[in-house]
Amino acid sequence: MQTNIDVGHGPEFSLSVSRALRILSSFSSDNPEWGLADLSRAMSLSKGSVGRFLQALEMHGYVDRDPETKLYRPGPETARVGSLYRSAGRLRQLAIPIMRELVQRVGFTSYISELRDDQMLILAALEGPGPIKYTIPVGTRLPVHSTATGQTALAQLTVEQVDDIIKRAGLSADTRFTVTSRAALLKRLAEVRAKGYSTNWEERTLGVGSVAAPVKAADGSPLCVLSVGFATSQIKREQVGSLGRDIKAAAKQLTTAAAAKGITRVE
Repeated sequence: MQTNIDVGHGPEFSLSVSRALRILSSFSSDNPEWGLADLSRAMSLSKGSVGRFLQALEMHGYVDRDPETKLYRPGPETARVGSLYRSAGRLRQLAIPIMRELVQRVGFTSYISELRDDQMLILAALEGPGPIKYTIPVGTRLPVHSTATGQTALAQLTVEQVDDIIKRAGLSADTRFTVTSRAALLKRLAEVRAKGYSTNWEERTLGVGSVAAPVKAADGSPLCVLSVGFATSQIKREQVGSLGRDIKAAAKQLTTAAAAKGITRVE
């Protein structure tokens, strides 16, 4: 898990608040619960400090502690506040009809995500139909090198920018299919730029695939990434190319809509 060093942003910056928020951000689909010792190591803070932050968060309902396992997990207050979030603002309003049409056509869950802090942040999701569903919650952060969304975002950057992200985020082997070398990743990114979309087959999670395409802002700069995710049992691998062209067409449609509205950033 990647953690960021607390950096002040002026005389009113609160290091304590920053660290408490880092604790909340440490909970994810991969780490839905934390023990005090493990969380302390992950954050490079003493158990005493982390314990005091957790106590305050528990008091206000942002974390719960299981009385038997002693593990901490997000509390009900996080759900209440999270339900107020309206992801991606105007962009989301434009995207939802396009995502709905895409989901109806391909049958898989669709996402809008953004490159943020060297990770891909899920901004919006529209679940696919059918008995088999693979859904990533809004707000989840994913690695860039082992996901279709991340590789699509990286393909819009310069080699120097990609190198900077690699240095900070690394190239961990999430599965035996993950791209873990700079040369292999740069080759993959060149292929993404040539095709206009990225495909992923079990590189991040075994049994899971995804396809993604870039959405551009009104000024032509990278805006976000449109993608679909699915269980690999739902589709034959040779069908992924056709799916990629569907995603590319939908992303182009969203790009046109964003340009018409003058949208230059995720709002």
